[in-house]
Amino acid sequence: MAKKKEVCPYCGNSFAYLSRHKCKVKERIEGSEESDKSDVERRLERIEERKKEGARSLRKDEKMVLKIINQEKDIFFHKLLELTNKKRMELDKILGTLYLQDKININRELLEASWVKRITIIEKIDVKVKDINVNKNNNDFILDIFSHQPCLTCPFTGKCNNTNLDQFNPLHCPWLTEWVKTSLEGQIYKTNFEEIQSDK
Repeated sequence: MAKKKEVCPYCGNSFAYLSRHKCKVKERIEGSEESDKSDVERRLERIEERKKEGARSLRKDEKMVLKIINQEKDIFFHKLLELTNKKRMELDKILGTLYLQDKININRELLEASWVKRITIIEKIDVKVKDINVNKNNNDFILDIFSHQPCLTCPFTGKCNNTNLDQFNPLHCPWLTEWVKTSLEGQIYKTNFEEIQSDK
């Protein structure tokens, strides 16, 4: 019994194996739909694709490349090509995904008169944050949050710059130095700038 022919919904022709048929009408219709999209729509689609790429789990080959970069910490693209045995475009795509997921940094550098990609691992640092009890009824609650950092209330900020040879210089400011020292000791630093100004 002969196989029943299937009809292409685009061109209307019959085929024994419709899946093998490369319909020119279908290509033109789908191509025109794509061209009907505005630049903004296409840009938004690309952004969505990048978001998905940035959020998904890493694939086996991507994990392998990341492991090599992790071991090296700092590596040039041509060296990574050798170590991974990948094709240039394939490795570029993997690096793009790792970059989107904030696993690596990629910088272009001039090396021996040609531009190369330098790949570095992004070190993850665990930071412990302590909760601070803040009494908002206290007028100084902002200063309490920032541990009375002197620059917040300093009346000499207009004079302060790193070219001054006197105390109005952040590199050797007596109040900033004292604040750092006091804060490291776990104490609250307070400066009476009104008193200091009356002495000037």
